[in-house]
Amino acid sequence: MKILGIILLCVIGFILILLLLILFVPVRYRIDSLIPRTDLEKEFDVEKIYAKVSFSWLLHILSGGIVYPENKQFEVRLFGIRIFPLRKKKEKADNKDNKDESKPSGGVVEMSNIPENDHVEEAKEEADSVETDTVETDTAEASEKEETNPSDEAAAGKESDEEASDEPRSFLDVLWNIIDKVTSILETPQNVFEKIQYTISRVCGKISMIKTTIENDIFKRAFGLVKRKLLRIIKMILPDKCNIRLGLGTGDPAQTAELVGIFGAMYPFLFNKVSFEPDFDEKVIEMDAHLKGHITVFTIVYSAAVCFFNKDVKKVIRRFKKILRS
Repeated sequence: MKILGIILLCVIGFILILLLLILFVPVRYRIDSLIPRTDLEKEFDVEKIYAKVSFSWLLHILSGGIVYPENKQFEVRLFGIRIFPLRKKKEKADNKDNKDESKPSGGVVEMSNIPENDHVEEAKEEADSVETDTVETDTAEASEKEETNPSDEAAAGKESDEEASDEPRSFLDVLWNIIDKVTSILETPQNVFEKIQYTISRVCGKISMIKTTIENDIFKRAFGLVKRKLLRIIKMILPDKCNIRLGLGTGDPAQTAELVGIFGAMYPFLFNKVSFEPDFDEKVIEMDAHLKGHITVFTIVYSAAVCFFNKDVKKVIRRFKKILRS
């Protein structure tokens, strides 16, 4: 029992340590991209673009990424050994080679290995099957002839309809039939209008309920909490280091000047991160980007848990569910 208890404690301790490492050790990522100076008036070659996205976790114990255009397949490595995608086993190739070797060359089968009695038995079975097929076709044709002609049935149906039409109909029946048709025609637009009015009233009712919910203090507190946690997650995911050099020319000096104005308005946020080099003469593009950042799982889990277990958020979710069901 002591040995089992020690083993159980070791397993629980290992799971706890692994869980803490997953939560608190960040996943680091890096993005490198390069677009050489390219004239946009000519045909743009996508293969000239170079892009590399890589990530690592816990001293590169777990790593991976994708490189374009050299290796367009996403890979994951554990201790430097690729675990995704799995490598194809060589056993399949060996089995195929063995099968190919077992087959005779040219696909020719020796006739000496086939016994003569088998040929005779196969010929007899084919003759018996042909005889049974001819008998079955003869019986089917005979049964079809015995069946009644559909043309005769159609003729009989026409005669009965003519006899029914020859019977005199009263004037009141014709009048009531006309009145029913007229009333159905008049009631159709009224029913459609009532349905449209009902749907419009439902939509207006839901809009008013949503408006009152949004104006409530509970919604304001819940919205503020979710907003703060979401901004925290976005700030954590955004790259810590950013170095982008962008060269762009639209071919029109006026449009290029507008882009320069937009960049100037965003310059306080892009300071020491993005450098813009406009070209007022040619229609070109050029970019060299290097981004580094990290993602901590604990921040995401903690923010989601705080929002999920908050009373105001739960009340708002229940309120919106009730509005959608109504």
